[in-house]
Amino acid sequence: MRYVKVYVLLFGLFFSFSSCVPTPNTHTAEIDKKKALVSTFIQLIEAKAFSRFGEIIADDYQQHNPMVKQGLAGIQEGASWFSSIFPDLSASIDEVLVEGDLVVARITWTGTHSEELFGIPASGMKVSWTGTDWWRTR
Repeated sequence: MRYVKVYVLLFGLFFSFSSCVPTPNTHTAEIDKKKALVSTFIQLIEAKAFSRFGEIIADDYQQHNPMVKQGLAGIQEGASWFSSIFPDLSASIDEVLVEGDLVVARITWTGTHSEELFGIPASGMKVSWTGTDWWRTR
């Protein structure tokens, strides 16, 4: 009987520890896929490929910037407008965090101020700024 108890104890320990061992799963792949959306978004902006936003942005996209209209057409129009102000706009992704359906990215943008922006005349100066964008994925 003593051997049976040891066997049951070892069997229980095996299953307890085996559940602690990391195993490959779709969770990591899903996080990587969501992070890749940020890179794709930046690449499309830098290429001025706004017509391709539909590949990663839904038609009913909800914008929280009051200067940009709602929906896919709104973000396309907003990106085109902003790109006209900074025609050489480029971005560097500083950090991307994913939690559930939220993707948060800290991005450093750089471009030459070539047209009026918020009443400030074009300066021709190269400017850089950092911003944080939040997206909800589905």
